[in-house]
Amino acid sequence: MIQIYHGDGKGKTTAAVGLAVRAVGSGLPVLFVQFLKDDTSGEIAMLQRLGVETLHAPQMYGFVSRMCEEELAKTRAYFADMLSQVEMWIAKQKKQHDNVRKENTVEAVVVLDEVLHAVKYGLLDESTLMEVLASNQAQIEFVLSGRNPSDKLLALADYVTEMKKEKHPYEQGISARKGIEF
Repeated sequence: MIQIYHGDGKGKTTAAVGLAVRAVGSGLPVLFVQFLKDDTSGEIAMLQRLGVETLHAPQMYGFVSRMCEEELAKTRAYFADMLSQVEMWIAKQKKQHDNVRKENTVEAVVVLDEVLHAVKYGLLDESTLMEVLASNQAQIEFVLSGRNPSDKLLALADYVTEMKKEKHPYEQGISARKGIEF
């Protein structure tokens, strides 16, 4: 199935990490892919210790609005390559499960953290993402996070959870804190 965690509130990545931990704890292979983030978030080191495979762009340039055309082009290329790597990882999982496939059983989990932002800002082609999601839905549980999912992605999803901000310390000038927001 496809799950979407979206909204302007805190907790989208945290929920995705929780599901990844649950899945790996149940013996499922998990791939945790981060778009628009590098590998410095606190959850990455722990997920790797638990045996979760992680993937992120080799370089990030900061906020999309501050990227020059060259940086945008490189980021698009990174993200397209990351999605290709996701497809290769899924193919490997499917091959390993060919002889043991059971109906209504999840074979692996793929978390695409902040992918909704990548699509919204034109850094990842939505139709290519949708093809990957649709062609692998029977065996792979997908978790997509970020803000402002398109109507197409919402329609494709099986679960949709919105995190709504009611109050946040950022509004009082308090910046992100290590171990809490990243």
